[in-house]
Amino acid sequence: MKQNFDLHIHTTASDGVLSPSEVVEKALEEGLRTIAITDHDTVSGVEEALAKGREAGITVIPGVEISVEFSPGTMHMCGYFIDPGDPALLRVLEKIRGGRNKRNEIILEKLKNSGMHVSLEEVLAVSGEEVVSRNHIVKVMVDKGYAGSSQEAFDRFLARGMPCYAERERLSLEAAVRAITGAGGVAVMAHPVQLRLSGEGYRQIFRQAEEAGVSGVEAYASHHTEEENAFFHGLAEEHGFFVTGGSDYHGEVKPSSRLGVFGDRVKIDHDALIEKMKSLTPKKGA
Repeated sequence: MKQNFDLHIHTTASDGVLSPSEVVEKALEEGLRTIAITDHDTVSGVEEALAKGREAGITVIPGVEISVEFSPGTMHMCGYFIDPGDPALLRVLEKIRGGRNKRNEIILEKLKNSGMHVSLEEVLAVSGEEVVSRNHIVKVMVDKGYAGSSQEAFDRFLARGMPCYAERERLSLEAAVRAITGAGGVAVMAHPVQLRLSGEGYRQIFRQAEEAGVSGVEAYASHHTEEENAFFHGLAEEHGFFVTGGSDYHGEVKPSSRLGVFGDRVKIDHDALIEKMKSLTPKKGA
């Protein structure tokens, strides 16, 4: 079931297919009222989206998605209502992107050693201006016939534990939250199913997130089943987190995600959620 908001969207500024302006136009076509631009480790697409949103009459929330050091799964932290020009945040994001670039060099070398010749120039030709991700490497792999699909490329080569995977530098949970709140934003844990924990494991990490200053949880996500949506909604309430929802939209590179679609039984009031987020947004530097 489509909602009238979507708080987890990627553009060509990171690893999405549509430009920030095109995302806003797409959201308008889909009847959305509010969207958040949450590109990986960059805010370079935010200003364009904000300007297009004002023109189109859609509320655009300035955001970002930051990878957090975590095992066994993946932890991503979304920041909302951030100042995209905050100097401290920009320095942190630049450092994170540097870690991505080092990781990409290792991946390309591993692919070469496995008989798959993917050059940095080929990857840069399909990547965003600042962020080069595994999705961009995968696109070149598929285009060159090394894998039949993006999913196959990840499953056989680039997923964690696979032969061409490489780790990269990430922020600690506390550092990610500080970067977001220091830029005047509010921190929300994204798609928690990707943490790959048990029931008690989730409760423990939710407690740690609360102590670190996280305010909300993306309980409703396109990565989740309906049962997982309900589980994370209940767990968020147990720990005093407000609940958000997002599709993690990237465009055709991830055809399973659609704007505004992240569950059939979404229990979120749009207006109440936006007001709650605004009320918890700290003053910059506080």
